[in-house]
Amino acid sequence: MTRIKGRTLPYRAVVSGLGRPGRFTFGDAACALLAVGALGDPDVERLVRFLPAHTGVRRQQVLNRLAVGDLTGAGAAADRIADGLSWLGHRDVGAVLAARGDAEGFFAGWRRYAASQDRQGMAELKQHLVAGVAHRDGWRAALAVTRDRRIGPALARFAFQPFLAGDVEGLRHLLAGDAAGILTETDELSLLAGAVRAASGHNPEHDHPLLGEIVDRIIAVDPTTDKATMRWRDGALFGLWPAYGDQATLDRVRAAVRTPRYRRELTTLAREVVVKPNAR
Repeated sequence: MTRIKGRTLPYRAVVSGLGRPGRFTFGDAACALLAVGALGDPDVERLVRFLPAHTGVRRQQVLNRLAVGDLTGAGAAADRIADGLSWLGHRDVGAVLAARGDAEGFFAGWRRYAASQDRQGMAELKQHLVAGVAHRDGWRAALAVTRDRRIGPALARFAFQPFLAGDVEGLRHLLAGDAAGILTETDELSLLAGAVRAASGHNPEHDHPLLGEIVDRIIAVDPTTDKATMRWRDGALFGLWPAYGDQATLDRVRAAVRTPRYRRELTTLAREVVVKPNAR
């Protein structure tokens, strides 16, 4: 974490900047050394007054505590982030709780997340919470989380995230049964498309048995409803390209899409694409 408002970076990606003018600063070095344990918290306290305000050294202290499972220490480290930016560190704590599916712990820290700041980042954090609860406690428990006004029913689709590993039959059965009517048609189809893509594997020789049904349902979505619907429909069909194993399916999809750039690209099955080696 080299910038207070940045994202975590692999250590190697940071130190690869060594020797590049203007790419690797004193603050970057402090963050990298703290991340690997070459600097400790007492060192940070001596160095921090020499570091620019944008450096991520205080957030790196939070991440270090999280790496060893010390959530209490991570919260205390987040409180030391200056300039009204402690919410960044507390969201790092929240992200760990979300990944664990610990809704109670997540909501206990809610006020510290400053939900009105960086709304996109907050939306992603809430999505991760719903998915985390689904992985730990199942889709019903995850849906219960979406009924909290701080999360909202718009994130209900993330309650079915575990099925995206490839259980397309289980997802199809659930959406037609106990979970029928919970999601919009486009959310259902987005989930089914993701699941069948995972279930199809790499460069399939033939279509998955359920692929045709899902493709039919996506094609049946009326593209004249509005531009957003047309873009979703074409994007969903194009996104399934790695799952197409039969040329007839690819041809049918190509004929159905309206976006010119997708039509130009939907000509060859994934297994027939020849990757040229990099020129030396």
